[in-house]
Amino acid sequence: MKKHLTLLCIFCLSALLSMAQEEQVKLPYSFRQKNISMVVNQVDMPQLDQSKLLKQDAEHSNKSDLFRAGIGFDVNANTTNSGRTDITPDGGKLWRNQFNSEGAYMMYLVFEDFNIPEEAELYIYSPDQDQVYGPYTNNDVQSVGRFETDNIIGDELVVEYYEPANAAFHGHFNIAAVMHIYKDFLNTRSEEKGPHGTADGNCHIDVVCPEAQPWHYPINSVVCISMTAEVPGEGWGMYLCSGAMVNNVRMDKTPYVLSADHCVAADDQTYKFYFNYQVSECGGSTGLSSRVANGGVIVARSNTSNTYAGSDFLLLRITGNLGIAYRDSIFFAGWDCSGAYNTGVCIHHPGGDWKKISFVNNVTAPTSGSYANRFYVVSWMTNPNKGVTEQGSSGSPLFNNSSLIIGTLTGGSSFCYSPSGTDIYGRVSYHWYNNGNSNNARKLQPWLDPDNTGTKILQGMTYGGQVITGVAEHTQNNTFTVAPNPTRDGMITIQGDFMNEDAVCNIYNVMGQLVMTKNVTIDASFNMNVSNLDNGIYFIELIGADRTYKSKLIISK
Repeated sequence: MKKHLTLLCIFCLSALLSMAQEEQVKLPYSFRQKNISMVVNQVDMPQLDQSKLLKQDAEHSNKSDLFRAGIGFDVNANTTNSGRTDITPDGGKLWRNQFNSEGAYMMYLVFEDFNIPEEAELYIYSPDQDQVYGPYTNNDVQSVGRFETDNIIGDELVVEYYEPANAAFHGHFNIAAVMHIYKDFLNTRSEEKGPHGTADGNCHIDVVCPEAQPWHYPINSVVCISMTAEVPGEGWGMYLCSGAMVNNVRMDKTPYVLSADHCVAADDQTYKFYFNYQVSECGGSTGLSSRVANGGVIVARSNTSNTYAGSDFLLLRITGNLGIAYRDSIFFAGWDCSGAYNTGVCIHHPGGDWKKISFVNNVTAPTSGSYANRFYVVSWMTNPNKGVTEQGSSGSPLFNNSSLIIGTLTGGSSFCYSPSGTDIYGRVSYHWYNNGNSNNARKLQPWLDPDNTGTKILQGMTYGGQVITGVAEHTQNNTFTVAPNPTRDGMITIQGDFMNEDAVCNIYNVMGQLVMTKNVTIDASFNMNVSNLDNGIYFIELIGADRTYKSKLIISK
């Protein structure tokens, strides 16, 4: 299991301490041993012309263009052609190499042909040893052989590989690229980043502002996605998009992320997912940025070309660990693929900046022209301005007023300086079957409804399993237990911290439809008969005078 140690206060010391209490942090072999020289071979990357890079980015500033934040250098370094190798007292092998890239805000490494034995450990760290990531182990070996490390803040990093003498086999890997981040999207130098950070505009609304609070749960589903790719003719690049964790009908917490296909620069690109990347107070300039899941694979996708008559969606599955420090805050967003639509919000990371929310003025569904049937056209509230989208927002979810995803951002003409411009969202209803495509890799339905239940509307769910319907409920929801669950005869006992009061009991199916309602008196424990309901998953809602209680019920006769 990968572990992280950092002494930099900008990475939130309190979160680090809580992580350290739950899992022991292991240090690199060279830190643990005496009489080992810390002199390491150094490789300097070519100096970058940052003004030239920014000029190139300005020439590709359409919202449908990828937002680039870093570039990479081909190095093709491994344990046989670079670095320093020491034979350890136990007969093992210790290999180290340092890479420097002047002016980088952050650096990380991309490995190819990465395969190391269970006994081996790989780390990266800053030369002053204040930042340490690892150990990366055999658990981090990907089927594609490509692997990407975490970020080291600054323009120097050291990589260390230790393999004991009793290892099952000799590990091998090749460092394909050293990545240089030239846009400070993670606020590594807080004095340089104001409330709107790397976003172009200043009209964006922080998700911790009061007007965003009714959308608390959908906000917790949205992630910033970093993608590293080697693009033919262009070389290595690091790009940023937005996406959302999405629920599936099994509600089994499969870590699916819904985004946009145009975020794919190369089929074999690597991924990082940033959770809770938002400021700590409305209008603030500091917040969390270190909650990262490393690794993902493409599950399904559909571009906008005539080849697939697509709607520009991308479904990813996170392959890395979901960290203890943030896992319980994750929300798996619900969705509506029925084709119905109304106003709501978009939650996104413009320019790779802190998480923002934008409020929809109007949604239309063209039936003719280039956007017909596949896309929604969205306009934003402008009086006053309630946010728009920009580069880096690509792939972000469009939520309806029931907090269900109905679209994913493809592009558009809205900017803070042009808030009356409209944006284009691929329809989830079209993603679902992709015009009847028979290829499962071109549509959402086989993955989000794997048992082909016909579900068209699914509510969102917290990581702890609480199903959430609508918005503005997080301030009043309380849970209770149902037994037996599943029930086979429809006779259940409900127990909870109730107020001994009269209440209304509503039961909904997975499509959010009300299938049963009755008046009840809720005490510490009471019985109910739901035998008239068919087999399936249901959500029970108890509405008291001051509090609402919710839980899940499974009927399996």
